[in-house]
Amino acid sequence: MKEILLESTFVSIDIETTGFDEESSDIIEIACVRVEGCIITDRFSTLVNPGYLLPDRIVKLTGITNAMIVGKPNIYEVLPHFLRFVGDSIIVGHHVEKDMAFIDKAYRVLYGKKFKHPHICTLNLARNILPDLKRYSLKDLADHFNIRYRRLHRALDDAETTAYLFIELLNLLWNHLRVGDYLGIKRLSKA
Repeated sequence: MKEILLESTFVSIDIETTGFDEESSDIIEIACVRVEGCIITDRFSTLVNPGYLLPDRIVKLTGITNAMIVGKPNIYEVLPHFLRFVGDSIIVGHHVEKDMAFIDKAYRVLYGKKFKHPHICTLNLARNILPDLKRYSLKDLADHFNIRYRRLHRALDDAETTAYLFIELLNLLWNHLRVGDYLGIKRLSKA
């Protein structure tokens, strides 16, 4: 697995939004980190102006204020830069389906078609690999693996934390499969 990880490239993404429903809410921050060989090699992060005042609960949750988004680009200006950064890499995210839905909303407006890109959800992966955990939030999983994080609910920090979480989950999965493969080989050799 180490060899595969050392040769792999993926992009971990995260967004912050004005709410939870992609049809009635908008992106206010988007970030991604490129990981090559288990090392973060590049970062992309920007605040996004949704064109209206941020709800107080979102300001409290993220720390992103209205003053911070004044003069920032809108999502239609940001999206082409995001797409260039991601390129052909597999997208990784925690609860990535929500992020993809928000990105798809902007993509459909800008390009007139659905955003389709290969992606892996660390939340789903963790639920399958670690079925006995009680909670699967990014914070809980980071704590479980002793992954240090600066702050939650800021896109760049969450994207970095998710990247490290993905690497930990892949290592755990590999170790689990290796034991299973070994047991399978032993059974076959006795036949």
